[in-house]
Amino acid sequence: MHGSYRSMMVWFVFTILSLRYGFEIWRGGDSWQTGDWLINYSDGFIRRGLLGSILYWLSDFGASLLWLTFGLQITIYGLMFTLVSKLYKASERSLFWLLILFSPAFLLFPFYHFSGGFRKEILVLTLFAYFSLLFAKSSVSNSKVIWIIVFYLLAGLSHELTIFVLPFFIFVLWRCVETSQLELKYAIWFSVVFILISFFLITLSYFFKGSVESASVICNSLVHRSLDPNICNGGIAWLQEDASGSIQRVVDMFNGRSFNVLQFAFLAFLPTAFTTFWNKETLILLVVSVAFMVPLFVLAIDWGRWIYILAFMFYCLLLSSKVSVKLPFQFSYLVFGLIYLTTWSIPHCCVGGAIGSGIFGIR
Repeated sequence: MHGSYRSMMVWFVFTILSLRYGFEIWRGGDSWQTGDWLINYSDGFIRRGLLGSILYWLSDFGASLLWLTFGLQITIYGLMFTLVSKLYKASERSLFWLLILFSPAFLLFPFYHFSGGFRKEILVLTLFAYFSLLFAKSSVSNSKVIWIIVFYLLAGLSHELTIFVLPFFIFVLWRCVETSQLELKYAIWFSVVFILISFFLITLSYFFKGSVESASVICNSLVHRSLDPNICNGGIAWLQEDASGSIQRVVDMFNGRSFNVLQFAFLAFLPTAFTTFWNKETLILLVVSVAFMVPLFVLAIDWGRWIYILAFMFYCLLLSSKVSVKLPFQFSYLVFGLIYLTTWSIPHCCVGGAIGSGIFGIR
């Protein structure tokens, strides 16, 4: 019964998110949550353009481009929530594990700060949740890893953010060797392929990063589909931004409150400190994964999103691992747990953002 209640809570969150975003689509879509998904190849090949081109092509058959995008995003979110739920149910869980499942840094991140949801990182987050579930069920195989690599490439062609979580995929591959789910030689080959694809994606992102002209052509292609021109003011307009301008924006916004990012990270990872998850291997992964994410903190102002992405990946690993809770149950922990789950949240933006107030500040 407890499990069914937890599942109901998970799907309640999903339903609220879906309805709220559906209302946003009905109003014409958001320039970031929707616009970034609609970047396409109208002006030739460009970074982040794969999915937008597919959606644009499908709209040729008469379907609404906005609602096609909504359908795809909701499908991906639904798959993400399903995979995480299965990960959660893969082992017996005490009440403590609700601190993971309903952490503001995990499934509830977009619930507390809606504008941080429905971004393209859900592609690679969902893919990693699937990989983690395969690992948890000891059902990783060469053919399944090949499909994961294919979708990793597709996710990377839709958003280069994919390459910044590369260490997690490599880590699970080697975990699969330790648990005899993969042979060493295949894990090596798969790791090399992941790395080569990542270099390929970052090279494409550099040489086909976009311009004022390409942003204008893409915008016109959407207006031609009867979309509001304001849809172009977010992710599409960002295509004309160069690295120096992005870095300068981060520098300009940096202030004393920027160190709140340390609070976000501390609170996000706090529950993991009471488990046996951390060891030499996972600590090395933490250092390497943070190093991979540093360029995002330098190039973009959505610092809260970067913490969320790190937390999501580590939480999937945690749920897929055989770990135990180091705290003996006490009734007082329920009070502290409730406080933890409801009194804070991570704003997706910006460099100098204040820590959110959790359920009391939902927006």
